[in-house]
Amino acid sequence: MKPKELIERELQNSAPMDWQPGMSLQNANGIIDSSTTGYQYTIQTTTLIRARTVDQKFYKVAIADKIPVAVGEAAWLENIKTNLVFQAGQDFETGIMGTGVSGAKVPKVEVATAPKTQIIKTWAKGYDYSVPEVNKALALNNWDVVSAKMRALKQNWDLGIQKTAFLGLASDSTNVPGLLTQTNLAASDLATIPQDISTMTYTQIQTLVSIMLTNYYANTNSTELPDAWEIPMDDYLGLGAFISPQFPNRTMLSFLNEWLKEMTGNPNFLIYGLAYGMKENNAGFVSAAGKDRYVLYRRDPETLRMDIPVDFILGAPNTADNFMWSGVGYGQFTGCVVFREPEVYYMDHT
Repeated sequence: MKPKELIERELQNSAPMDWQPGMSLQNANGIIDSSTTGYQYTIQTTTLIRARTVDQKFYKVAIADKIPVAVGEAAWLENIKTNLVFQAGQDFETGIMGTGVSGAKVPKVEVATAPKTQIIKTWAKGYDYSVPEVNKALALNNWDVVSAKMRALKQNWDLGIQKTAFLGLASDSTNVPGLLTQTNLAASDLATIPQDISTMTYTQIQTLVSIMLTNYYANTNSTELPDAWEIPMDDYLGLGAFISPQFPNRTMLSFLNEWLKEMTGNPNFLIYGLAYGMKENNAGFVSAAGKDRYVLYRRDPETLRMDIPVDFILGAPNTADNFMWSGVGYGQFTGCVVFREPEVYYMDHT
């Protein structure tokens, strides 16, 4: 998307438009009435033009709180390989030696490595402005068009990195997956959460808590418990309801929070709502029609991580004729790679 198109999106605020793959989640659509844009408009002597402008809002997530992110490693390279180390050996008791036996062969353990590859993508977009454009904006006396284009470029990067972290790239989902779009994991659990949690009865919630952690623990072969749970945002927002009429001061969310912290022994267990977890927002990524996807996982950099080898850099604008200026912003990123696949557990319902 060109910076000019981003600027135009910021200027409008009309009725919502259905979100489609590749679009940023925003609180207005991407269509504007061209007659309402520009620097000229009719005013009266009783008209006040406010000095403060109102910018478009977008859906934003603090990625690093949900996914370990490493910045600055492997700058300008093409991929990152991480060796996964595996141990191989027979059962412990095969090492017990018979008394008085001489020359017996001593059992041995072995280790092996297998590489996990992250493809690095290089990104660049530009912006431009001219002398007339800048002077018209100055005459408006409440808008710095150059700064606005620079902010639009940075925002385009931020929103793109955010979407990639959770959904991956639509154009290369195999090499650049997101947290919700891993293809190498075990098949999604379709039984544990058959409907929105916020619509469950007290009895159904009791069934949920009796099996969810058990299923995760079995998936990791009894080696780990999760420390994070992603819930589709529309369901998460419904968890403020009371868990039952018998407990009118206890919300579903507070119950689930306390249960998970107690059972995992982790006071920092994170439950959070994610708009990308909603089927209407992940259509074309999780599946063609989308799915309500819940994810239990560990926020451990040895479990999963995303790399940003080159964080966003905004180059200084240059000119060849002192009339038109052009600038470029650029950076590098990877998808979200999962090293310990059993520690990321999908639960879906459609």
